[in-house]
Amino acid sequence: MNHVRFLAWCAPMANLVLAMGTATAVDWRIFEVDLISPRNMTYSPQALMPIVFALQNPALADTTAASIFWSVWEGNNLTSPGSIIDGVLELALDDWNRTSSEPYFVTRFFNTINYPEGFWTLSWSLQLYNCSDNPEKQGVQFITTSNTTTFTVSRQSGKAPDLVAATSSETCGATVAYAYNVTGGDDGCGFLGPNVTANPCSVTINPSAASSIMAAATEMACSPMETGVYPNVSCPASPVESSNVAATFHMAAAVSTWLTLLTLVTALSHLG
Repeated sequence: MNHVRFLAWCAPMANLVLAMGTATAVDWRIFEVDLISPRNMTYSPQALMPIVFALQNPALADTTAASIFWSVWEGNNLTSPGSIIDGVLELALDDWNRTSSEPYFVTRFFNTINYPEGFWTLSWSLQLYNCSDNPEKQGVQFITTSNTTTFTVSRQSGKAPDLVAATSSETCGATVAYAYNVTGGDDGCGFLGPNVTANPCSVTINPSAASSIMAAATEMACSPMETGVYPNVSCPASPVESSNVAATFHMAAAVSTWLTLLTLVTALSHLG
């Protein structure tokens, strides 16, 4: 899929923070990225199939200039209909989120309704800049960690994605997660220490947060810029459409009232 088609079909989704989830107390130096969705499961076809990453200690995404490179495709063919190739997620935060200790959720959505059932593959790589061995940022070292998740789409046996269940105590241990010990550095080049163990179970998404994520996805898909891109999404009536409906109703009511009065006047004239 070319880049123009990618940008039109899978528009950037606003990052969701704070109310989207909670985390237990963790070492502020540990930067962690967890893949919340999808999992190695069978899903029903979705107009907005979610890809959700959770960032723990998200301010360190700036320090390490972290990015995620991702692709998703159906079957064994990267050019199959519905595939998205060469997606990039810059994980830098808005200024007002830099001091938050809450998990930060990065989301994207794609359509699996109009494409063949079967297995899909999500391939993603997390890249960070490491200046530990070269504080002057000469010949900066890239740290890249890659992973592939395979899931199935089935109308008969699939279930809708469940972000709450994905972060429950029963299933969170299966989360694909990578953690890094950031011992120092500045924006764009962190100093990475010895490896540390990831702790994905420290992030949870409650039902309200999950609903907010999907509501934001619907709002994105129904925006004027995305008209026709997500044909399977049911969009609420726009304020203009609602006002037009109301105006039509009021006009019809006024005409009905006028005709009633005219009929009454005509009848009285005949009686007179």
